[in-house]
Formats: sequence, C-alpha cells, structure tokens
Amino acid sequence: MTRSRTTFLLTTFTLVGGCASAPPVGMPVTSSAPADIAAATGATQEIRWPIKTAEHIDLWLHAFAVISTDTATVPLYRRGYRDSATVIKNRANLLTALDANRGVLATGLASSSRYLQAQFLALEVGNWDVLRAGAERFLQYDGDPRRAPDRETGARVAQFSAIFTSAPDREWLRVFLAGVSDEQLRYFADEHSRVVRTRAAVITAVDSLWQRTYRAKFERFLSNTGQRAGDIVLSLPIGGEGRAGVGRDRQTVVVVPFPERVVDAPEVLFVFAHEITGSLVGTVVADNTTPAEQRAGAADRYVSSGQVRAGAMLLERIAPELLDPYMAFYLVQSGQRATAAPSRSTDFTKRFGLPDTIRSALQRQLDIVLGGI
Repeated sequence: MTRSRTTFLLTTFTLVGGCASAPPVGMPVTSSAPADIAAATGATQEIRWPIKTAEHIDLWLHAFAVISTDTATVPLYRRGYRDSATVIKNRANLLTALDANRGVLATGLASSSRYLQAQFLALEVGNWDVLRAGAERFLQYDGDPRRAPDRETGARVAQFSAIFTSAPDREWLRVFLAGVSDEQLRYFADEHSRVVRTRAAVITAVDSLWQRTYRAKFERFLSNTGQRAGDIVLSLPIGGEGRAGVGRDRQTVVVVPFPERVVDAPEVLFVFAHEITGSLVGTVVADNTTPAEQRAGAADRYVSSGQVRAGAMLLERIAPELLDPYMAFYLVQSGQRATAAPSRSTDFTKRFGLPDTIRSALQRQLDIVLGGI
C-alpha cells in the first residue's frame, strides 16, 4: 500500500486522540462505555457490524500459525508472525508445550486438511473457556456426542467429531489443546493484552473509518447477500487471506488483520471486502469449472484468485478511492512489490489471473447483488 494514498484516505474522518483506552477483549469498541453514560447520551441503539477484538480467536489462530507452513499466494497469517512471536519468547527464555510439540503437530496438520477447519470453531464461541471445555468434553467422550449429558454439550462435541474422526485425530487434538492451554497461560494472554493496549489509537481509527464513512457504502451489498449484521474482529495473527464464518448468534464474523499503525487502518476494509465476497466466488467457480478441473485443483486456485478479484470489483463499484491501494496491498501480500500506479492494475490482473468466463460471471453476480435483484 502506498502511504500517500492511504494518508489521503485517513483525512476523510476525524481521529480521536491516542489516549483512548483499548476496548475489552471480545467486546465492540463502540460498546465500551458504561451503561449510565450510554443511557445519558442515548447511545443504546445496537450497532451493526461493530469493530471488535477477541483474545480467544487470536489465541486459536496463533496456535495454528505456530505449527503451520503458510505457502499460499495470499498468506492466511501475517508475514513473519511466527518468527516475531518466537523472538519475544526467546527473549523471555520461554518454551511452551506448543513450541515443544511443534514438530509432531505440524506433521499431523500437514497430513490432514480437515484439521484446518477447526480454526472456525473459535468464531462460534464467546471465550476461551467455552472453546477449551468443548474440546475437553469431545476428548472425554471419545468423540461420541451421544455420551454428552445435555444437548448443548452434545452439539459442541459434534462440531469437533466432524473434524477429528479417528483415534489418531483425537490424539492430535489432545496434544494441540494442551499446547494451546500452556501457550495461553504462560505467554499469549499477557502479550495479547499488552499489544491491544498499545494499539488503542489504531482501534479508534479503524472504528471511525468504518462507522463514519464506509459501513454505509458496503451496506447494500451486505444486506442483499444476507449479511446485514455481523462482527469485524481485528486479529493479530491473521494476514491478507482473512477468515469468515458464523458466530455464536448466527451472525457473520469476519476476521481481518489488526494494523500496527493508524495510517494502515484501511487494510481492514481491504480484507473485509475480500472476505464478504467469498460466497459469490465459490458458487461462480463451481458453476464454471469442469469436474476434471476441480479434481486437478484448478478450481481451488480460481477461488483464491477470485476472492481477491471480487473484492476489487466490489470496491470499484462502491468505493473506487480504495481500489488502487487495495491492489497495492494484495500485490504485497502475494510477495510482490507494489509497482507504480500506471502499471499496478496490469500487474494485479496478471498476479491474480482468472479465466474470462469466471471473471465475467463474477461481474454479473455483483451487478445482480448491487442492483437488488
């Protein structure tokens, strides 16, 4: 992303001073005021799509980042994230159970693509205690939801049993869970709290940029795709690929990067656009690829590039001032240099290439959604 264009974008809203305090973990930035103050100011209206942080989501994704080799064109995790965490722990002479078992966990993760689906389980609960308890009950009952004492526990067990289907799978989860628990206790909880506090001004900038300017521009697309309400979660481990899933109240949860600097606040909008167009991309690719292409893995590559391209198409329609920095951001995310503006569009199209049939179908779907048909 070019700093000059990003700085221009940030002048479109007013920043609250950097003395603002960080919101409670897992709570919306805009809901951190005491109830009596909210009542006095009339700020009781529910905010759709609040900006949040969530320690348990970050912890869960952090643990996967520690044991993953991220080779995707657009990385799921922030570039250099694992190395930076290792440096911090080395300075403290700290080795957790997650670090000690990284080799065996990484081998298991690489051998089973199902395990990555467990990342989304964190989005469906409100805190780490609930997530850990669900995993523990799953292990206690050997993955059998029928052994659970009540329906809610059975539902949690069933979520894990759909991913970890065998005894070796359950053993992998047991080692992973012990590592995450040790990581949370000895390192992550304190580190996450510290970083969130130091980025209070960034949270304020993102919230202001989103609520005062861009939420209204995204609203038509969100409403017409059944995403009228949801949560945007700023995440320390996450990179340009982002994550989107269903929350505990059945709302959409979009996990986006947590920028380090105020000037990088628009990055949240870039990854948000990338994620909320995902449902369109999957359908279009499935409809425009052959079974042979799907078996060969071409369809998966088209989905990855298609999400980047669909996000650009959406921004071109609803917020064209974001298109150029969006392209620069994703070129950098893919490991390329963000070239000068005159050639950036060409480089972007080449880097995230799509067959004309898929590109045209994506454009038609966006036209339909934004037209309200």
